[in-house]
Amino acid sequence: MNHAHATPWRTLLAAVAVIGLAAATPASAQDKGELDRIVSSKVVRVGAIEAYPYYRKDLATDTWTGIIPDLARLMFGSIGVKVEFVPTEWGTAAAGLQAGKFDIVGGFNATPQRALAVGFSDIVAESKIGIVGAADKVKALSTWDEVNRPEVRIAAVDGASTTRAAQEFLPKATWTLVKSTDAMILELETGRADVILSNEPTLALFLQAKKKGTLVIPTPVRAQPINFGLRKEAKDLKEWMDITLEYYKISGAVNEIWTKYLGTR
Repeated sequence: MNHAHATPWRTLLAAVAVIGLAAATPASAQDKGELDRIVSSKVVRVGAIEAYPYYRKDLATDTWTGIIPDLARLMFGSIGVKVEFVPTEWGTAAAGLQAGKFDIVGGFNATPQRALAVGFSDIVAESKIGIVGAADKVKALSTWDEVNRPEVRIAAVDGASTTRAAQEFLPKATWTLVKSTDAMILELETGRADVILSNEPTLALFLQAKKKGTLVIPTPVRAQPINFGLRKEAKDLKEWMDITLEYYKISGAVNEIWTKYLGTR
């Protein structure tokens, strides 16, 4: 009698074990992590913003150039991974990361607000916040207190962390927010703004290209870290990127890329 009932029980236990094994399989695949997925697929997707010198798309060749594309190709190329670029904007980059539209985004300043939503690599470099305008406009703007007046018209890129940070300590200035660096420069060149505000690399490149204008880093100096943004759960990818960034900083390769686009720091 007992033997007769044992067979159904054994069958049931075996079925439960199979179900449990099947349920565990997807979780194990997920546990492999972002880095394993990228290495296996041999592709990393990088969020790209039209913001030179960090990024610029060459329309003639349909390729991305700049500090971040060069750095991403160097880092991921070292492990045989191809870099693909997915266009985005500063203001929507965090949402794009969370939605899985791309794996990382470079030139992404780590801020307390962004850190609630996304993770960050170690610092690539530090970037001072500055302004550029005609010499007669900026000569009286040597401090941020002098900039923080309603009669000072500032053009800046909407959604950029530099813009958001500056708006916090320049609430009295008159702001015009635009979608891109080129649109910001147009505001200055057409006289609709007295100064443009951005990070020092962007402003320095503008001066190199236009051969006009004066760069001022008002005091007290304010700077922001330049990082790679990635999904918060991608801890294996962050660890690898931090190690790789440090490796190429020590080798001098990061500084060589910076110098290629901006000259000696």
